[in-house]
This record gives sequence, structure tokens and C-alpha cells, in this order.
Amino acid sequence: MDSIRTLPALVAAMNDIVDRCTNERDRIRGALDAMSRFLPHALETELATLPPGDQKYSRHLVHADPEDRFSLLALVWRPGQGTPIHDHPSWGVLGVASGRMKFVNYGEERVDGQRCLMPIETFIGSAGSVGTVFPPHIDIHRMANADPNEIAISLHAYGCEVKEFSIYSAETAECRPASAKYDSRLSLVLQS
Repeated sequence: MDSIRTLPALVAAMNDIVDRCTNERDRIRGALDAMSRFLPHALETELATLPPGDQKYSRHLVHADPEDRFSLLALVWRPGQGTPIHDHPSWGVLGVASGRMKFVNYGEERVDGQRCLMPIETFIGSAGSVGTVFPPHIDIHRMANADPNEIAISLHAYGCEVKEFSIYSAETAECRPASAKYDSRLSLVLQS
């Protein structure tokens, strides 16, 4: 398959995927393929110029489909920055554009009669790595920059624009609602 070298070309590929694929699993497979073809070229695009946040990782909206069929986000992480344990309202494909990212998936357990969340799998992904979230089966997770010295950039494709999600307590498995906020919105000139 051909590589995808620009963000507008990635958006066009995602448009084609959501037009052609009628179920979420096929959309995930298509998005995994598109992300894998784009990541080797990610730092040749606007993603390389996105600023990190000082207090927390920064979130940049790359594209929100006008029909809310998918969105693309770029996250920039300084060393030590990470998310709380959280979920998503739709399927997602996560790719590492640069650096190294740690992903921890959680599952609910009972310890001494108390509900809690326990880590069930951990991955370290380097540049070019891709993974998925697929609610409700594979969804409650935490992400963080795994490198103590370098900035990391990750790219995320979701089956909608993620405006709301839940944050979880590891100790009680209780969740509370949260709203997504962006540090910037990219304006892309889309290829026809």
C-alpha cells in the first residue's frame, strides 16, 4: 500500500474508510492501516510544530468530520505528562508519531469487597506503533510519555469528535464526567 504523507491525505483516507466501511470493526481495521501508512511521515507535517503544554499534555484537534463520523487529534507530551484513567465514547486508533508512550489498560476487580481498577496489560509503544480502543471491551486506560528526557507526539483517530468522556478512580472504580478541551485547532486545506 502507498504511504500517506500529509495530514489532508490522512483525512481523505479516513473519509474514504468511513464512507466504505459499514461497521466499527472494519473502520478500526481501515484506520489502523491508514495510521500505519501515515506515521513514518508524521514529523514531516504540521504535527512536528505543535507546542507541548507546560502543566499538562497538549491536545490539538487536527480534524472533526462535519457529520461526526470521525475525528483526528494530536497530543504532545513532555516527559512525565500523562492522562488520568479514562474511557472514550467510541472506537479509537492511537498511533505514536515520535518518542515513546506507555499505555495501561485497566479492568474492574474486587479487593477485600471493594471495587477497584487494576492494570491488566501495559504496552510501551515507540514511533510507528499503533493500537486500538473499542468500548466497552478494551477501553478504560491511561497513557503517559514513557521517555524521561524527550517529548512524545501521539495521533488519535476516533469514531466521533470526543467531547465528553469519563475519568475513573483506581481505588473505587467510580467514574465522573469530563469534557474535552483543545489547545488548538488545525486548519487544513483538504485535498480533493
